[in-house]
Amino acid sequence: MVFPAEGMIGTETMSWISDTENMIGTVVGNTSTDSYQFILRSFRAKVGDIVATLSAIPDDNRRHGNAIIWGRIVSIQRHNPFFPAEAAQELAEQNLRLIDTVLSTSRDYLNAEVLILGSSDEDSKSQMDLSPLTYPVQPAARVVNPPASAIHKLLGASDDNVPKLHVGTLLGRSDVEVSLSANKVVSRHLAILAMTGGGKTVAARRIILALIDHGYPIVIFDPHGDYLGLYENRSRLPGGTAVKLFYPMMKVSEENISVVSDLLAKMGRKMTEAQHDYFNKIVSETKVADGTKASDYIRELIERAESTANKIASKKGKEEDTEDSPKKFGVTTVNAVKRSLSFVLSTLMQMEQNSKVLRDRLKEYEFHEMPDPKRDPEDIVGKKQVSIFYLAGYDHLTQSTIVSMVLDALFSHRAALTNRIPPFQTVIEEAHNFIPSRQEGTDETPSLSTVRKVITEGRKFGTGLMIISQRPARLDETILTQCNSFLVLRLVNPKDKSFVRSVMENLSESDANILQTFGPGQGIVSGQAVRFPLLVKVAHDKNFESSKIGDEDFLKQAASWNENEARARNRGAFTRAAPVSLAAKVGSPSPESKVPSRSKSSPSDSTTLNFTQVTKRKR
Repeated sequence: MVFPAEGMIGTETMSWISDTENMIGTVVGNTSTDSYQFILRSFRAKVGDIVATLSAIPDDNRRHGNAIIWGRIVSIQRHNPFFPAEAAQELAEQNLRLIDTVLSTSRDYLNAEVLILGSSDEDSKSQMDLSPLTYPVQPAARVVNPPASAIHKLLGASDDNVPKLHVGTLLGRSDVEVSLSANKVVSRHLAILAMTGGGKTVAARRIILALIDHGYPIVIFDPHGDYLGLYENRSRLPGGTAVKLFYPMMKVSEENISVVSDLLAKMGRKMTEAQHDYFNKIVSETKVADGTKASDYIRELIERAESTANKIASKKGKEEDTEDSPKKFGVTTVNAVKRSLSFVLSTLMQMEQNSKVLRDRLKEYEFHEMPDPKRDPEDIVGKKQVSIFYLAGYDHLTQSTIVSMVLDALFSHRAALTNRIPPFQTVIEEAHNFIPSRQEGTDETPSLSTVRKVITEGRKFGTGLMIISQRPARLDETILTQCNSFLVLRLVNPKDKSFVRSVMENLSESDANILQTFGPGQGIVSGQAVRFPLLVKVAHDKNFESSKIGDEDFLKQAASWNENEARARNRGAFTRAAPVSLAAKVGSPSPESKVPSRSKSSPSDSTTLNFTQVTKRKR
């Protein structure tokens, strides 16, 4: 191939693209503007490597000049025309060694396929501008392995004016760092998808730490404690960074009395118009003090519903149909409201019990009650603050309700443009439980509609989402298609791979096929956060892994299990809990709540339901 004069493309370009030490192969066969193939020198490149070649292309004036054609190796095939299949069959049948025959293995060759990324005029600037290739690559052109400095310019890493999030390195090239556009991640949404053990939590933690370096507010909904290591190792974070741990605890006041109706709407049964009217009536009649637990307040509402039902049943009320007469509402309406309140109450009781067990097991961690996201959003979202909602131990319905209420309230503050809270990034782990597809059923997923609203409108108000899941095929397709950037690690399930390809516009078939070959922490990043799809190896921040979660020695626990102690402990707990009514289970009301004590004949004792029973009835 004849190279142009030095002045045509810049001295820096000539120095590496014409260096014979960088040559790895020669273009062969038919070429197109999308791809080409070349004969690869042994062990000089591998799948995922970025390569370059120099080829003449016409300009707008129909003149031709040389340009650098950039591409990524997507497949490599090995051929040996002098070793036919018949020879291999004969060797296998006769149990012969190849060295004992006249067959040759020195004439094989490697055929690599390259997906074209674009072309650039020169390589002497601080950053390259890629243009679509409009003319095919010339056969017999040299293919070279660019140095790290050239690839850095290609990826835009040299542009210091654009905030970036360091992710790791190119797969197979530890000398080339890969970074995401920070603004595109926080405004255009990011999905991290991988099977169990593929490294999705490692990747998410890496991006979270990069956002922390920028002081960006982060809210994490953590069902399993995967991110508690951020709190445990908070001294390693940049100065001024605050990490807060929250456990769900609903409280009501005059300002946020609507939280009860929100709970009913998201956790209870759908109410008719008459049931809504009766619910609003008992709410208006029941006073509440600031800081009252939602469970205590709902218990009062249940007592009022019980009282109304008794009056209707005994017909001891006034005969006049006045505005406040219980005859205005039928017993069916009253009991329906009471059942919905009872279900919500039972769920909250279970949540509070799990929270106590959580705090007992993680005594080294300082947990705070969940602030009211409507009244005190500043306690959740703040500059240089990471807020982690630890949802472990709660049923999916409760988790979904918490995510829905918190995210909906925070988004409302941003959408109202009141500037009460700064822009923030929300991280949703195990997203298939919060935004399931239609096939999974959505009746008991309150967070689905909230996330849909945020992901479609959030970019206008600085409310970004990072969605993490190990089962992409179970995610809501509408929501996932709104993510403009993807980091996909190892996936083996055919349904997951097919679904990912359907929602990622620029994921080629060869890229989809390579997903199952990735090791832990290896993947492909694509979308608006990068200039073109890249194979990456995510950096592993081991210093931020939790020492309390994930390394339980269950074999040791099973070996040291004392059967007699366990039976005695469980029987004692059952004996103490058996005669306790629903009121006692909730706990004695605080002085602030001013909840009146029940009489012995309180009919609400008949509504005592454990969580399993109520859940079964709802279903």
